[in-house]
Amino acid sequence: MTPIKVFIAEDHTILREGLKALLSADDHLEIVGEAEDGKEAVLKIRELQPQVVLMDLSMPHINGTEAISLIKKRHPDIRIIALTVHKSDEYVCATLNAKADGYVLKDDSHQELLNAIYSVVKGKIFLSPGICNRVVAGFLGKTSVGDSDSHYSWDILTHRERQVIKLIAEGNKNRDIADSLSLSVKTIEKHRSNLMKKLDLHNASALTTYAIENGLMS
Repeated sequence: MTPIKVFIAEDHTILREGLKALLSADDHLEIVGEAEDGKEAVLKIRELQPQVVLMDLSMPHINGTEAISLIKKRHPDIRIIALTVHKSDEYVCATLNAKADGYVLKDDSHQELLNAIYSVVKGKIFLSPGICNRVVAGFLGKTSVGDSDSHYSWDILTHRERQVIKLIAEGNKNRDIADSLSLSVKTIEKHRSNLMKKLDLHNASALTTYAIENGLMS
C-alpha cells in the first residue's frame, strides 16, 4: 500500500513536531511537508500536492479558514482536516462552508486523528465526537451561514466597511487596519462595531465567514 501523503499546517513548532512524530509512526502515512502560516501552506501545497492536509484554524498571514477555501478552489481533490481547539458553532460552520472534509479537536485522541485521515481519504466527512449534536444539527439545517437571513445583506455595508471586514478576515488587528487605511484606531473600532451590529455577527471568526461567503477572500 502506497503511504498517504500528509501535509501539516500548524504555527506552533512543538505541536507541529509532535504531530509529525505521531503520524510518522504509522507506516501507512508519509509527512511530505509542513508550514507555520496560512500563506506558506497555500504555496507549498500547490507544489507538493499532498493527499491530506491537517490545517490549524488560527494562523498568521492567512487564517486557516481562508486557506482551506483557497486550497479547495484550486485543488478540490485534496482532503483537508481542520485541527483546532475551537468547538463553537461559528468555527464549525465557517470551516465546513469553506469545504473542509474533516474537523478534529486538539484534545481528541491520536486514534481519532488517524480515523479522520483514513475517513477523508475514502471521500467521507469526519467530525470530531467532541462537537456537540446541537452544533452539527444547526449547520445541517442550512446550506451555508446566513443563507436565509435578511440581515446578511451585502448592500447595507458602506465601501469603507467592506474594506475593514476584508482586512479583519485576513487576520489584521485594529492597529494594522488603521495604518493600512490611514485612519485612527478609534475609527476602526467604530467601523468594527457597526459591522457587527449591521450583520448581527459577534466576533472576527463570524466576520471571516461572512467575507468568504461573499467572495471577498478569493
